[in-house]
Formats: sequence, C-alpha cells, structure tokens
Amino acid sequence: MDTQLKNRKIVLGVTGGIAAYKACTLCRLLVKGGAQVYVVMTESATKLVGKETFEALSGHSVSVNIFEDSKDISHIALSNDADMIVVAPATANSIAKFAHGFADNMLCAVMLAANCKKVIAPAMNTNMYHNVATQENLQLLALRGMYILSPDSGDLACGTSGDGRMKEPEEIYEDILAIFSQDLEKLPHTKIGIENHQEKLPAPQQILELTQTKLLPKSFGAGFNVLITAGPTIEEIDPVRYITNHSSGKMGYALAHMAQLMGANVTLISGPVNLNVPLGVKRISVRSAVEMLNAVESYVNEADIFIGCAAVGDFRVESINKNKIKKKDGEEGLTLKLVQNPDIIATVGNREANRPFTVGFAAETDNLEENAKKKIVKKGLDMVILNDVSNKSIGFNSDDNEVSVYDKDGLVAHIEKQNKQVVATSLLELIFNAAKK
Repeated sequence: MDTQLKNRKIVLGVTGGIAAYKACTLCRLLVKGGAQVYVVMTESATKLVGKETFEALSGHSVSVNIFEDSKDISHIALSNDADMIVVAPATANSIAKFAHGFADNMLCAVMLAANCKKVIAPAMNTNMYHNVATQENLQLLALRGMYILSPDSGDLACGTSGDGRMKEPEEIYEDILAIFSQDLEKLPHTKIGIENHQEKLPAPQQILELTQTKLLPKSFGAGFNVLITAGPTIEEIDPVRYITNHSSGKMGYALAHMAQLMGANVTLISGPVNLNVPLGVKRISVRSAVEMLNAVESYVNEADIFIGCAAVGDFRVESINKNKIKKKDGEEGLTLKLVQNPDIIATVGNREANRPFTVGFAAETDNLEENAKKKIVKKGLDMVILNDVSNKSIGFNSDDNEVSVYDKDGLVAHIEKQNKQVVATSLLELIFNAAKK
C-alpha cells in the first residue's frame, strides 16, 4: 500500500478509446495502493470494456448515466470530497468537452462539478492529437491547472505510428503518486503542461478562478543527486554458506522512492532484498561490504547527498573456502577467523574532496542517544537517524519505523511510529532543507 493513496477518493474516468482496457490495470493498481476508486464511464467506453469489470476491480458501482439515481444528484455526489479525478484514456472528443464546459454525460458533469486535482491522459490517433484544435484544448486545460500526461509514441490501433498512445498504467500510477507527493518537476509532461504550471499560472496555493484547483509547490528535492545504500550485505564463508543480518531494505527503498517522487535524481546501491526497484530510481546491486564500498566510491563524486541506510556487516571471513566445509568426526565446533569490513559511511563522511551532505543510520539496542551522537563525530556525519532495533514493532522487516534525528548540535526531531514511507518523507524534508543551507 502506498501512503500517498491511503483512503484517497479517486474518480477514474474512462472514455471510448481503444486504450480503455488499460484503465482496468490502472484501477487495480490504485485500489492495491489503498485508494477508494469510483469509476465513471462514457457510453462509448462501455462498448469496449464492460462496466461489470470495473465494478469487480473497484468494489463500487460504476456510473454511466447522469440520471441513474433519481434520489441522488449522482455527479455532485461523486465529485464531493474527491481528492483527484483521473481520465485515462481521454479521447479528443472528451478533451474538447472538458475544455468548453460541456456537461452532457456523467463524466463531463463530474469534471465540471469537482473541486480537486484533475489528471488527463490523452489517447488518440496521432493526427487528431497534433490537430491545432486538440492542442489548443489541452493548452486551455493546462492553463486551468489540470495535469496533462503526454501520450507515448508508438504503434496505434488505427494502424499508424506516432504520438497518441496512452501512457502505460504503471507510469500513470507513478505520476499520480508524484502529484500527491507535491512534485511537478518529475512528471513526464508535454511542453504546454509543465511550462504553464510553473510560469503562466498563479503562484502555488493560489486558487484558480475557473476550476478552484490548487497548484502544488515545487518539490523539496528538485536538483539534488542523492546516493542511498540499502539492505543487508552478505559475506561468504564457502560456496553454500554466508554471514548476513536481518535487514529487509524497506527503509532504504522507502527513502529512494520518496526522494525520487520529491524531485531528486536517485541512485540506490542495494544488497540482496526482495523488493521492487522504485520507478525512476537507478539500482546498483551488490552482495558484500567491499562490493558496496566500491560501488559507493564509483558514484559518490556526483552525489550532493549520501544516505547510508544499509545494514553493512562489520566483519567478513578472512579467507573464503573454495569448497563446502564438511563436518569432521570428533570435532564439536568450527572456528572462523573474521576481519573487519571497511566502514562505508565513515569513508564518505571523512572525505576531503567532493564530500556530499552525509547522513547515517544508527540501528541501536542500548545506550541509544549516546551511541548515535558518537557516530556523528566518529564517522564525520552531518546528520544521524537513530532507531531502536530491539523494538520488534519497528525493527528489521517491519513496515513501520520510529526514529530520532540528530545533528552536530543535538536533537533535531523525533518522528513517531508510522509507515516507513511516511517516515521517509519527513526525513527527506529535514535532509533536503539542511543540505540547502
């Protein structure tokens, strides 16, 4: 579940384009992400995908006819308290109706009545898309604060190839997360979309007269190159055995995901984990602490911010056996000689040249504050994030975390127990603001 979508009311508009079938996947992703999805279809859309499909996916009745419920003004009821309307696909015909205030079907009426964020994903023949009428309609909608998600270029249902192919549902889903995360710059966009948002529209948070839509402020992380380590390291003993730890990588991946959504360029150096790479994040996969250090040194010169979130093993076996170690008769135990691994976060924190703003994690079980403050000095950190891994509800493998943040002057903030993505958002706001000073 994505924190940005939890309990959000999203109206998904589906118009009569051949890409209507893709809206099924988008609906499923939004529901899985925690949103309450209400689907509104045009009559033409129902010829391509049955409304029963969307009812099964969303868990709610699908609206098509503006007069379906005489006891309720359905278009007003749907638009009330909606956090966002997403129209995918949006045909040229529907875009024209939205631009000129038509209310002759349920979707148009909902669009006209709603006071929320509005996202449009055009899908049509390339000549229709580039027609001056369509481009002017999109320009007008962008001027009113709507988000225009540029179509892709590729093979179209009409047999031609060019611009007009609706963005893939997974990409639209990430765009929706970006909008809810107050990030305009990371949105793939048409020229008319982003320029109008940043230059021709009123200042952020100023209400637009025509649609009462509020614009979002620029993202906290825009312009930053962020390098993050995450997950455990693995130190081999022999071809079948190794030493590792309980880190799941969830906190590091949450930081990478949210930093990308907040506008940063993110490189994630990750030990072995069972997590998907966040869209837009570059992942470098490693196993051992030495491999992780080598990867960090390859990328740190370009980094503005380094966040060492990985649970790097402190020790490795001095000599890895080439063959599997066998039990021997008469021996009750096995002795392994361990040597210290390089300290990655200290290596970065104590750099003399090209040193990024350096943030470390202190996963402690005792003397929490004392140990965290010592790390700031010993490892040359700008900031340290302390968490109590002895607490099973927030420790390794948990979806939640509770942390305290320290800098060289002492306690900066305490973040109460919350989902790791929420914690990551709060941490990144502190980090980005501190790095700008």
